[in-house]
Amino acid sequence: MTICSVCQSENDEFAVTCKKCKGFLQNRIPNLNLFETAWGVIESPRATFRQIAIAEHKNFSVLLFGLFGIGLSFTALWHFKLGDRFSTLLDLIIIAIVSGPVIGIVVGLFISAVFHFLAKVIGGKGTFRTSLGVTAYSLTPIILSVFLVLPIELLTFGMYMFTSNPHPYVLKPFSYVLLIGFDSLVTGWSFVLATIGAMIVHGMSWAKAFLLMGLLLGVISGVLSLTSDTLSRAF
Repeated sequence: MTICSVCQSENDEFAVTCKKCKGFLQNRIPNLNLFETAWGVIESPRATFRQIAIAEHKNFSVLLFGLFGIGLSFTALWHFKLGDRFSTLLDLIIIAIVSGPVIGIVVGLFISAVFHFLAKVIGGKGTFRTSLGVTAYSLTPIILSVFLVLPIELLTFGMYMFTSNPHPYVLKPFSYVLLIGFDSLVTGWSFVLATIGAMIVHGMSWAKAFLLMGLLLGVISGVLSLTSDTLSRAF
């Protein structure tokens, strides 16, 4: 809680103005700066998630979901080995870039909704818009890997990154394991950031935040398994 220095009223930790006397409790943040906030999540996640909670507008959340979707599309192409069905790498790149943003926005909104619902069940205090901002900016490591690691994967393996005959591991086992391992690390990093975000914006303990992320991971895994089975039959 934040105590107003003027009227001594108790206010929410992230309130900008006092609910009783309307005096300012802390600096107003109307908008978020994309690059500053994204870097802040990497450098100082606790302070940055607090800024996200206070900000009136959770700017660029949809953009971040869209960029995340491009990486998600390439992951789906890799998982289902769809390179076997197309003649050139350019075809796959166009498919991922065109479909990725739409998929990312839908998936991002779904994850945000589940994240917020589970947080509320556990006793979280934040709003849905705050949960949306936390979810979007927690994806920063994955989005960075789309621009920094994905091009290396495409240059290293080309079309073979998305084929099963031959499998990319057979061609360059060390490079394949290294790059896939890095992708796994940045995904885990995003989950850690979301855990910290849950603690800050929903006022949770470490135990509750870990419980929230465990439940969220269970929901995501279940949906992915169901979707994977459905798409596998389709392809």
